[in-house]
Amino acid sequence: MRGLFPFLALYRQHWGRLLLGVILAITSLSASIGLLSLSGWFLSASALVASSVLFNFFYPSSGVRGLAIGRTLSRYFERLVTHDATFRVLANLRVAVFSKLIPLSPSGLNRYRNSELLNRLVADVDTLDTLYLNLISPFISAVMVILFMGIGISFISSTLAWVICGTLTLLLFALPLIFYRLGQRSGRQVVQARANYRSQFIEWIQLNAEFALFGVAKSKRAELHQTERAWLSAQSVESQWGGLSNALLVLMNGVLVTVVLYLSATAITAPNAENPEALIALVVFCVLASLEILTPIGVAFLHLGQVVTAGERLNEIMQQQPSVQFQGNAPWQNVEKNRPLVRFEQVAFHYPNRDQQVLNGISFEIMPQQRVAIMGKTGSGKSTIFQLLTRNYDPTAGQIWLNNCPIETFAESTLRQRIVTLSQRVHIFSDTLRGNLHIGNPTASDEALLAVLAQIGLSYLTEEEGLDLWLGEGGRPLSGGEQRRLGLARLLLSEGDILLLDEPTEGLDRETEQQILKLILDHTKGKTLVMITHRQHGLTAFDRIYRLDNGHLVE
Repeated sequence: MRGLFPFLALYRQHWGRLLLGVILAITSLSASIGLLSLSGWFLSASALVASSVLFNFFYPSSGVRGLAIGRTLSRYFERLVTHDATFRVLANLRVAVFSKLIPLSPSGLNRYRNSELLNRLVADVDTLDTLYLNLISPFISAVMVILFMGIGISFISSTLAWVICGTLTLLLFALPLIFYRLGQRSGRQVVQARANYRSQFIEWIQLNAEFALFGVAKSKRAELHQTERAWLSAQSVESQWGGLSNALLVLMNGVLVTVVLYLSATAITAPNAENPEALIALVVFCVLASLEILTPIGVAFLHLGQVVTAGERLNEIMQQQPSVQFQGNAPWQNVEKNRPLVRFEQVAFHYPNRDQQVLNGISFEIMPQQRVAIMGKTGSGKSTIFQLLTRNYDPTAGQIWLNNCPIETFAESTLRQRIVTLSQRVHIFSDTLRGNLHIGNPTASDEALLAVLAQIGLSYLTEEEGLDLWLGEGGRPLSGGEQRRLGLARLLLSEGDILLLDEPTEGLDRETEQQILKLILDHTKGKTLVMITHRQHGLTAFDRIYRLDNGHLVE
């Protein structure tokens, strides 16, 4: 349960809407119980007076209509307000979780699969939306309505008030505790099995061709079916406990009605009331309607195990401390041409939880406005140099200097502004073409965006909808080459001082490669360019070439 405390703190940002939702829930529940109780009394009193003309049926009939209208309106606005508040809390929760994930990337997230992270960010966060809708609001409403029932029934009979409200209070606190204990294990199994199934299913979709090629498709399919059966089995257990919860509530409500009927004959003492015998029907119908108070509580607490497990899974990520702390605030000084802009001094590095050294005491310098190519076979440490320059990791030994200052003295915003990276994987966001290009330069005008699209040969994307063309989910799909070009467009729009390129022409044909490489070299005039490449073509345009082998600078 303690794992939910960090998420409850988010509720303070919307306490007004949440409180209004609880008030409307109390109003709706009170109107529902009052409607059934008054209707029972009205029908009974009408039958008792028969054809008597002295019975005033205007007030109770007006009360029935008023309660019916009030119940409908309050329930509508209660749903509207509580769901609006829940969605706002969920939006804040997603932002809070994602803001915790970003500093952990990539070092703190390497041990998680992408599908596992997605499952926690989506499914586990969605599970927490029941915390207010199905637990907090119904429980507070139940407590208040039982209190109001006790006050109202006490005017008829204090004995019945104690019996009814005492029993309801006992059930309100006992049954949720019992069914939380019963559903704790199955709830944990449901969340874990759901996460496993989604991860395995995504893996099956993405690697289906490889599974078939290596002859493991049948075993992987059997593993997926086994996980699905475990998920369904856990859900079945929860459903059985849910049915038992509802059955017990109906049984206890029936017993309470029987006891109230037995006590009503002697306990109701209202000699001055009009038609006092009809008050028996009022109390009995009030007890029957009280089932509406408790029914959501038992099932909600039965699923509390899922909520707690989802909270623990999110806390497992959110409570991690980033391996790289950005605590510096050094200003970016004017670059001096006679001083190295980047300098590695005996830098060594190995990835967390791995003993193998990726870089072994390498030292080199990059002067301002130089064009530097880094070559080497796969696994030689080329990409690791980029990881260290962008401070995704800190070196395990040695020192990295940037603009004559230790790299750790700069703020993260300074590094992201001064260093621009183009990796082999270009991500296309579900946004317009304009929005995807603004990632490179948020202040770029539409004219600049159209010009750079023409430079990289993607101007045809604007023929129909212009820069408002929707990309990503639900939009126009882009081929691998188009994605790479769009990434280059972002690079061309950027205003960074240091450009880091990781195989920018990989996957392009020879002619396109020459065009793109020429664009890059033209754009980087007056800037510092560091490029990882395997190809010899175009290296004559570079000022210096470094070759790595097994973490050593060999040439």
